[in-house]
Amino acid sequence: MAAQGPAESRDANARPLPELVRAMLRPEFYPEHPERVELRQTHISYVFIAGDSVYKLKKPVRFTFLDCAELGQRYHLCCEEVRLNRRLAPDVYLGVYPILPGKSGFMLGAEAFGPNSDAVEYAVKMRRLPEERMLDGLIRAGQADAKIIRSVAARIRDFHTRCPSQLGWTYGSAATIWRLVMGNLTECDRFIGNTIGSHEYIALEQFLGGFIAAHWETINDRVRAHRVVEGHGDLRCEHIFVGDGEIKMIDCVEFSERLRYCDVASDLAFLAMDLDRLGARELADEVVDSYVAASADDGLIEFGPFYKCYRAVVRAKVATLKSLEDEVEARERDRARLVARNYFALAYGYAASAAPALIVVCGKSATGKSTVARMLRCRTGFGVINSDRVRKRLAGIPADVHLHSAYDRGIYAAEFTQMTYQAMIDEAESLLREGRGVILDGTFKDPINRRAAMDVAAWVGVPILFIECRADRNEIMRRLRERSDRPGEISDATLEVFLQQEADFVELAEIPARNYLVVDTARGAGRVVLDAHDALKHFFESRKAGRGTA
Repeated sequence: MAAQGPAESRDANARPLPELVRAMLRPEFYPEHPERVELRQTHISYVFIAGDSVYKLKKPVRFTFLDCAELGQRYHLCCEEVRLNRRLAPDVYLGVYPILPGKSGFMLGAEAFGPNSDAVEYAVKMRRLPEERMLDGLIRAGQADAKIIRSVAARIRDFHTRCPSQLGWTYGSAATIWRLVMGNLTECDRFIGNTIGSHEYIALEQFLGGFIAAHWETINDRVRAHRVVEGHGDLRCEHIFVGDGEIKMIDCVEFSERLRYCDVASDLAFLAMDLDRLGARELADEVVDSYVAASADDGLIEFGPFYKCYRAVVRAKVATLKSLEDEVEARERDRARLVARNYFALAYGYAASAAPALIVVCGKSATGKSTVARMLRCRTGFGVINSDRVRKRLAGIPADVHLHSAYDRGIYAAEFTQMTYQAMIDEAESLLREGRGVILDGTFKDPINRRAAMDVAAWVGVPILFIECRADRNEIMRRLRERSDRPGEISDATLEVFLQQEADFVELAEIPARNYLVVDTARGAGRVVLDAHDALKHFFESRKAGRGTA
């Protein structure tokens, strides 16, 4: 936002700013005597950028999620803002300062360590952080990379390990999540026709409600595992500072313990959603991958799209509320309305591509199937059923134990292979009937098993999409040579196995074109997954609109 001058420079149609706000727009109000003062507004705050300092006032507003109508409550929330944000940015939040009556109207008092009976208002004082070093600025400048994101993920993980979890059941049970998520959506129904369409609203309602119902016990299990903590609550790129060897995070939710206390998956999803919004979708997947690797919380992935959808709806609601404020300038109201529509569209995209479905990631050995399946899981939250794991489980063999059976012998004989694929499809059917999405990861070289997958999708009534992974033959051979020395590798495929598969693999000619996507994994798994996810979203939207069938 451009710097604001005195009130008379504002939009003539906007409601006049309060007298105190007009006073704080003048440089002489501040001890720093800045050259200029810039005003930014949210639906709950006035933020004054005065040189190297920032001052924030709470608006005297009351919403369903916030009550700032009384001065005493605003003082309390100012103190909470400083206390809570010092967890992640101790040298940024400098204190709470009373605003007192003065000779020329108002003056800034000394730091308050308790309520001041003469105060007419209170302000939080912060040290200004350079905007170009905030994560959103780094992304727009093309300076954010996987290394930075991994550092951010590690900082968040470290923070979460130190957060209290005693009230996890109060704020994180499935019943509470239902009230929170569906209540938040219900508050948006009055925006239908303004910032959200009726079909989008219905799709969000079906997806969010359906996900909670299908994952009710899993949500409760995460509370029992202490995955619900008093976190940040508003982890967005513009709130993350990346300096030389330090990462600070500001502007946590200070006004609601209920919104601040959440599943770590929800806290992380807010950031992943914001990275998606900024077009940094590979970094969004990276932050989730890195967090999961550091925390061993593999179950978090299943909740990613759900919480990203919920968080996008929250941001859409906030932006819509701002667009309805009379005292906000018309151009800012228009911008907020556009922002709200974009957030609702983002939420709808998550709902469209994460609705229960069956994805079959197939292809010859070493074409990158498992990498694509794993990264698609990150995008969709679907469970992955891997043929190598199922095969060894059926044989009673640890997944990471390598076998050197001939191509068609032992557990790789035709009969055992058929048993493996049948077990995969049976497991997929069970999960699909629970309302969960599934990714099948295997060669699927035999049309019989592909037909079985098609039949299950038809019986359960979900879409099915085959994604065939391909790669240059020389690249496949290089991967196979590297794979043999890789610790923890599950696949037993060798160069000899690949050469046999080349002869035996039956092309997917029987799969309808609308249910079939070919991807070249030599382009890089991250890019391939994003392309596959876009195709998936388009496929499901087309099917829902009646332009295709499973």
